[in-house]
Amino acid sequence: MRSTCEIETIFATLLVGVVAVAFILMTSSPGTTQEAPTARGVSLSQSDRVAALENVQYALTELGDGASYVWQRGNGRLSGVIQPTSSFVDGKGRVCRHIVVLLSAGEKSRKTEAVACRLGNGVWRFDS
Repeated sequence: MRSTCEIETIFATLLVGVVAVAFILMTSSPGTTQEAPTARGVSLSQSDRVAALENVQYALTELGDGASYVWQRGNGRLSGVIQPTSSFVDGKGRVCRHIVVLLSAGEKSRKTEAVACRLGNGVWRFDS
């Protein structure tokens, strides 16, 4: 059983990731925002966002640099391609990975790059 502190850490990490997934789908490039997916007829549920984050976590943990992970949500509304491109150890001694993420929801697709670092509990967290 996980401790309350560990559960809170995992929840906070998931929350950061869910916000990142929503941001990816709502922006076309850094500094430029477009209509939210709901304005174009694509409404993502919390479970859609969590599913996207779970797939990012899987790709970061299981794939080697340069490999691609393609996934699609069971309901077909959301899909993505995740590619970890490089791994490194940051100044805090954490293993970090640069990733390229392409998410598609309906007719809307967004590609972004990010850095995620692995926490002591094994969960990857987007570095801000």
